[in-house]
Amino acid sequence: MSESTQSAGWFEDWFGQDYLKVYPHRDEDEARQQIDFVEKSLPLNHGDSILDLGCGGGRHARSLSGRGYRVTCLDLSPVLLSLAKSQSPGDGCYLQFVRADMRRLPFRLRFDAVLSFFTTFGYFETDEENLATLLSIKNALSSNGRFLQDYMNKPYVINHLVRMDSKTGNGFEVLQERHYDMNTERIEKKITLKEGADVREYFESVRLYTLDEMERLLARAGLRLDAIYGDFEGNPFTEESPRLVMMGRRETN
Repeated sequence: MSESTQSAGWFEDWFGQDYLKVYPHRDEDEARQQIDFVEKSLPLNHGDSILDLGCGGGRHARSLSGRGYRVTCLDLSPVLLSLAKSQSPGDGCYLQFVRADMRRLPFRLRFDAVLSFFTTFGYFETDEENLATLLSIKNALSSNGRFLQDYMNKPYVINHLVRMDSKTGNGFEVLQERHYDMNTERIEKKITLKEGADVREYFESVRLYTLDEMERLLARAGLRLDAIYGDFEGNPFTEESPRLVMMGRRETN
């Protein structure tokens, strides 16, 4: 079996306990800072109903809920959803948890905002499947509802690609190997975790879209792009920006 075949359904296997070992630096402080920026830039209104799409362990949702928003946490991973539930605040916070595929969101005209952090896009093999995610976002938004899509910046990723790195700690070693496939326009990553004699392998495969390509996909989905940033500090987007942060709204016509 080839690596590309192995990685086709990578998102069904990867987002579990081992994923949390590889990305421990994605913490509550970072989430709070990003929500600070979203509140200033989107903007949001107190009491808005918000979908945290691909919520992971729920760090953004907890920050939003603590500020008075009504938040639905959605993820395909039962492990990450269970973690989000276990760490949810107590009384005075409004959080719901839903397991679903982002291509087929079980909502219609439901949310004032849909927020998608940390490259929860481009997972699927075809452009039409990735477009289905944006169509689901459009359908889930209320009339004139707003969205945020935090995505990789294609030129930056290609120009700064670290082909291999490793780290050790807490009794395990993580080896990450990356390459850019020019034919499929995807970043492919192999993750190897070693804990003593136990060796486990996972894959990531994400389609890289340029800003122009994303604009066309968003327009096809009925989503209007209002603002573009290169990071969560509000810097202008350029080819050297570390992120492509897109904000907009559901088309009303």
